[in-house]
Amino acid sequence: MSQSPIRRALISVFDKTGVVAFAKTLVNEFQIDIISTGGTAVLLKENAIPVTLVEDLTGFPEMMDGRVKTLHPRVHAGLLADRRNPDHMKQMQAQGIEPIDMVVVNLYPFSQTIAQPDCTFDQAIEMIDIGGPSMMRAAAKNHKHVLVVSDASRYDETLAALRKGGEAIQSARQSGALAVFQQTADYDRAVADWFKNQLQSQGNVDGQANAAASLTLPKFQPVLGKPLRYGENPHQTAHLLQHDNDARKIDLTIAEDGFDSAKSMSFNNYVDASAAVDLCEDLHRGFADKSVCVFVKHTNACGCCVDDDPLEAYRKAYLGDPNAAMGGILACNFKVEAEFATVVMETYDRWGKAAGAGGFFVEVWSAIAFSDEAVDIIRDRKKWGANVRLLQLGNYDNAPQAGELDLKNIAGGALLQLRDTVGLNEDEWKTATKREPTEQQLLDLRLAWLTCKHTKSNAITICSGGMLIGNGAGQMSRVMSCRIATWLAKENGHGDKLSGAVAASDAFFPFSDGPEILADAGVTSIIQPGGSKRDSDTVTLCDDRSVAMLMTSTRHFKH
Repeated sequence: MSQSPIRRALISVFDKTGVVAFAKTLVNEFQIDIISTGGTAVLLKENAIPVTLVEDLTGFPEMMDGRVKTLHPRVHAGLLADRRNPDHMKQMQAQGIEPIDMVVVNLYPFSQTIAQPDCTFDQAIEMIDIGGPSMMRAAAKNHKHVLVVSDASRYDETLAALRKGGEAIQSARQSGALAVFQQTADYDRAVADWFKNQLQSQGNVDGQANAAASLTLPKFQPVLGKPLRYGENPHQTAHLLQHDNDARKIDLTIAEDGFDSAKSMSFNNYVDASAAVDLCEDLHRGFADKSVCVFVKHTNACGCCVDDDPLEAYRKAYLGDPNAAMGGILACNFKVEAEFATVVMETYDRWGKAAGAGGFFVEVWSAIAFSDEAVDIIRDRKKWGANVRLLQLGNYDNAPQAGELDLKNIAGGALLQLRDTVGLNEDEWKTATKREPTEQQLLDLRLAWLTCKHTKSNAITICSGGMLIGNGAGQMSRVMSCRIATWLAKENGHGDKLSGAVAASDAFFPFSDGPEILADAGVTSIIQPGGSKRDSDTVTLCDDRSVAMLMTSTRHFKH
């Protein structure tokens, strides 16, 4: 067998038990160069272990939340090359690829994850390892030349083999390869069994392993007594349908006004109310113990605020865009009492006139509950109080169900997808710029990110001081959404708030021109998914303008 020396080791482990001591020994005792990725590289560097990042080796950055990082010819050619084959070595030399002699990798804990009672389908899917098994199997296949260590329990015996050298290393290569093939076989079986069970539980007993097969078409039934006056327009007929198997606690089909409104809910009322409730629900979960008020017009937020004080949250939400708030949908995440009801009914006199609004009324008002006194105050007002639809939702405390579905009609059929239930997944956020956002800006970035998620694409959302001050929605170019958001902020009297404001983009910036417009307006922190080929240009622009930029790796298109 080959006596290939071990000069370079690739270390990328989920379970980091003992890896620091192991890597230090490889470097200090055996002068082995370390290549590493992600969190493993960070940990090794923190412990003064010299590391070459995989992205420096490949010349390609990690992508898609780390899903793509080691799947590259410079990694796999380095693992798979037969060192005895002159053509292999010549091809490697021509491409400037160096051999990798050791792989230290362990797998994502899939079985442990699915054993958790609250494990969701998406969480299980994320624990299906791709890069790990690929590297392990490549090393195991080429075990004559590559030593693979796939479990922390093998660290000590591996070091012992390295100290003995010769046949001890070859034996370690063989036993390591056998362990890999056993582990990956067990791992793949666990994934296959779980996936088959998921499909069978939804009536898909043939076990077709594709994502679409796991989506079951929801069953609907007409809600008795709920024919709607018309659809989006008077020439369209419409009817309210209800899921007969929907596990959601918030249900607009049964929440229609029980307080003797003079008008019933229309098709557009339901659509806009659902948009307002979805945003309010996300903000309720993202900002614990805060009062949330949201104004929505044509499914987009035109006013939004989180605050300790419900009245202040309402005032700032309304003043976000007073003209757009007129005739809109109001959603609150708390019980409406008499004082709050009085303030809302006096909105125009208190703030609207001074802000230049032409008037004020609300089409639909949703809340956790309405006190009897609040309802009396609302209904006693002769102007619009008699017509507003009051929706009593119960609570926002139940998390979205993992399997909630979104159905969209297209010509000749329909599209079915899982609902976007991702909220503030801050563990995945990374600062891409030299400057970090301040604590206040981070609070505003959370608000902007969730509001932007619920805004029609292309979406740019600007927030300051816990309130929405400009929302650019539904534009064909992202740069135009930037212009509209900044223009709306100035138009609604928030020009002074733009200095130090934050902005969110629902998808990546294809060029740096959008962030430049935001920076010119005074924005000093931006949050966006990242993933553009020109991310580096955008980051450079932000660094030059002293703008902090967070990248979330999560896109929130809303069509």
